[in-house]
Amino acid sequence: MTISFERSLETADRKRSIVIDASNKCSLQCHGCIRKWYKDNKQKVPGETLTLENFIKLTNYYNSFVEFCGQVSDVTMNPYLSDFLKVTYDKQIPTKVSTAASYRGSDWYIDCFNANPDAEWVFGIDGMPEESHWYRKGQDGEKLFDIMIKGREMDMRIAWQYIIFRYNQSSINEAKALARHHGIIFELNYSSRWNGDNDPYKPIGDEFVKHI
Repeated sequence: MTISFERSLETADRKRSIVIDASNKCSLQCHGCIRKWYKDNKQKVPGETLTLENFIKLTNYYNSFVEFCGQVSDVTMNPYLSDFLKVTYDKQIPTKVSTAASYRGSDWYIDCFNANPDAEWVFGIDGMPEESHWYRKGQDGEKLFDIMIKGREMDMRIAWQYIIFRYNQSSINEAKALARHHGIIFELNYSSRWNGDNDPYKPIGDEFVKHI
């Protein structure tokens, strides 16, 4: 079975599409994440781990498009992800997985890739792999990039999400070339979430900042 991802997005019934935060856990400590607010204020991070039973119930209705994209978590922290992906594959539901954590080993990702060969994966690595941990605290960017390469070797649709920060704005062209070399889609993201002009992560130059 092969699903055209672009065509599926164009024809998706938005009422039957869903974005899922599959747990309340993450191995990263990113500077701008809402998890940081909860931790700084000694608050419990809301949410719980989504079970396979409840996911099947969700996909009985939300069967047009499923995206795993954490707001307070990373989807790879959910132990049932490969089972979720098998469900969406069997039901022919176009699926997107967005992740940045590097908690799991490569065999775990390969199991997930095999569970749904049609899914698109987006990896958040902000900068060259060896420098991305400057923002994604706790991330092993080089390990995650190797997993992206393994995905491409399995003919998976793999995208590299690269948010522009001060420390990585000079690496953009190098990163684009690296992505092109491995057949990886390169997604350059401009952020507007800065703590004023003195934010040490804010890039230098208006052309690297999203204005709202």
